Amino acid sequence: MRKTVLILILTAIVSSSALAGQFGIGGYGGVYIPVVQQDQSSGPAYGIKGKISFIPGISLEPNINFDKFGDAEFEFGTRSGSKVRSYGIDAIFGSGMGTVGFKLYGLIGGGFYSIKRDGDEDITKIGWSTGLGFEIGIVPSIGLDIRGKLDVISSDGGGSKKAAAVTAGLNYYLGL
Repeated sequence: MRKTVLILILTAIVSSSALAGQFGIGGYGGVYIPVVQQDQSSGPAYGIKGKISFIPGISLEPNINFDKFGDAEFEFGTRSGSKVRSYGIDAIFGSGMGTVGFKLYGLIGGGFYSIKRDGDEDITKIGWSTGLGFEIGIVPSIGLDIRGKLDVISSDGGGSKKAAAVTAGLNYYLGL
């Protein structure tokens, strides 16, 4: 049910923004780094996103992320890393849409995180993210995007799992 509601909301946002004519799409890849977790190591991170002009100076980014922690080595053996798939929406503060030059921005967002690991129960939890990044507009329709993002995923018992993603990618702007 949560997935259906989120998909409907994202579709409405993308549709209304497409009519306004200011939106973009992007892809990215990088590294996913566990924070204060000894049972996993760094692994690959990649995803796709949309970028929608909300109001001047603020954009919304619906996104889907495919991350994987690496295996952890212990004296008694190896433990496989978790696969994390997430989808949500981030608010981007300070980055323009489709301009040439350097643009610094901050972000905050939330979403649903699905965590799978061999030998463990699959879980889906709500989490939030925050980060900083910059985009270098090569031409008005293409920008190189580099960012650092911290994910905080709630877990049973009141704790949380934390991970940092460092990614680079390209944004392509339509309707400019």
